[in-house]
Amino acid sequence: MTTRERSLSNLSGLEPSFRKKVEDWWAECEADGIELLIYCGLRTFKEQDDLYAQGRTEAGRIITNARGGQSFHNYGRAIDYVPLKDGKADWDDDKTYARAQAIGAKLGLRAISWETPHLEDGSVASWRDLAKMPTIERKAPSMTLKAPANTKPRKAIGRGLR
Repeated sequence: MTTRERSLSNLSGLEPSFRKKVEDWWAECEADGIELLIYCGLRTFKEQDDLYAQGRTEAGRIITNARGGQSFHNYGRAIDYVPLKDGKADWDDDKTYARAQAIGAKLGLRAISWETPHLEDGSVASWRDLAKMPTIERKAPSMTLKAPANTKPRKAIGRGLR
């Protein structure tokens, strides 16, 4: 799988309006000579909880303070990316990160100071607001309710209903 194919694959689960912003950002970055790999997009609550466990109940160093449901990733509204130099990830290229973040800011993508490779939907204040919105992860199933066949319809009476 090429880096482009991997990046496209990681865009597939994003919330549609956010995905459009990311695609525009990616195109502008490429036009500016910035080659990128988008290595993370939508993340399930379980995947988030697994990351949260690292350095706590699992081996490794702590890599996040966000539990499942507390990350923009859980709602398809965040990506993680890395600049590429000669086709290889360059995690220490601060100048390229700054250029990519500036392009993102023009398009409504917010960078966060404690996680350089992360961009999220700048139109939403916090994950708490996202948790209240209908999303890909939290979409309620539709149900058809049917009265039993042997009952007669009743009038709704009470508290002003007639």
